[in-house]
Amino acid sequence: MKPLTTPADASQLIEFSIPAAAEVTIELDKSFGKLLRRPVLADRNIPPFDRAMMDGIAIHSSTNRGALAVEAVQAAGSPALTLLDTNACLEVMTGAPIPVGCDCVVPIEEVTIENGQAKISEKYAYAAGDFIHREASDHLAGDTMLEPGSVLGAAELAIAASCGACQLQVSRTPQIHLITTGDEVIPPAATPEPFQIRSSHPIAILSAIDSGGLGSVTHTHIADDEMATREALHHSLATADILILTGGVSKGKFDYIAPLLNEIAGTALFHGVSQRPGKPFAYFEKPIPIFALPGNPLSVMACLARYVLPALKLHLGILKGVKSLPLSSPAPLHPKLTQLLAGRIEDGKIYPSSPNNSGDYAALLGCHGVIEIPPSTTTSPANSLYNFYPWAQI
Repeated sequence: MKPLTTPADASQLIEFSIPAAAEVTIELDKSFGKLLRRPVLADRNIPPFDRAMMDGIAIHSSTNRGALAVEAVQAAGSPALTLLDTNACLEVMTGAPIPVGCDCVVPIEEVTIENGQAKISEKYAYAAGDFIHREASDHLAGDTMLEPGSVLGAAELAIAASCGACQLQVSRTPQIHLITTGDEVIPPAATPEPFQIRSSHPIAILSAIDSGGLGSVTHTHIADDEMATREALHHSLATADILILTGGVSKGKFDYIAPLLNEIAGTALFHGVSQRPGKPFAYFEKPIPIFALPGNPLSVMACLARYVLPALKLHLGILKGVKSLPLSSPAPLHPKLTQLLAGRIEDGKIYPSSPNNSGDYAALLGCHGVIEIPPSTTTSPANSLYNFYPWAQI
């Protein structure tokens, strides 16, 4: 019997074989959640002009403190005006250019304006440079504003827009095919017979992938039929970038996935991992990355979080380290198998769930992912640090 692959070796084999996503150019408003492949540069100084930071009056700091004639209003979005008399002022709005001849802004709260005359509060001290956001004080033209590898969220897209970057070079979203199997599985809307179960894997997998913007998923369910399985595999391998399967990888009489993949895709990089749940997990690298997950719910979610989602991030170029978290309480260990325990994060600690069995989906309620506990003959004490793998954005 072929020895089981360790989780660490399984991860390494996937990492070394997973291809990088292609680079594509897309419109700014379609870029949310994408991974940036080329830098975004400032196309001009930031700010591009001396800018008023407050509503108030713009003056020269040498002006007399008496009544100041208001020469005009300097509005945002208008060219800079010129102060004609150093003992006068211009009313100025937040974000407006500082008028030529002015070197100071006095906040409106410290000014009284009546009949075209402005008077500054007697106790208010002002000086050159007050409330002026100087040109290029944040960034110079040509500075890198967004680095390659940035995940484009709201702030990143706002920066790109401010630099006039209306098209961005990003990682192409992979087309992921999901194949689920089983005669006993029916659609969620159907009424099951006593011997049937409703399909729950697709929505769980799709939601986890979608929450991270990691791919576009299409789903096919096939019965336990060799010909149907063969046709579905050929179609997916010809049209998808990545294939995920659930079920059919064990040694049951109607488990056709593993033998057909060995025939069509060649030998797996590994088939069988020394872990619980998810021991029958297999991975093929050709002709496309193929993740063959066991069919029971806890195995699906554990392997999804531990292997599939990190691989999709790596494919896109999202390089994030693994988070380590302390256990909330002592946990029993397995002498030979790594345990992938579902758990929730609370107050910076992981609280493992206690499922009744590997089909207990309800045990995952409130959980954020899985914690990986290596094999040992002792009990893991509370506050021991272990790697945590989320199955959704948290």
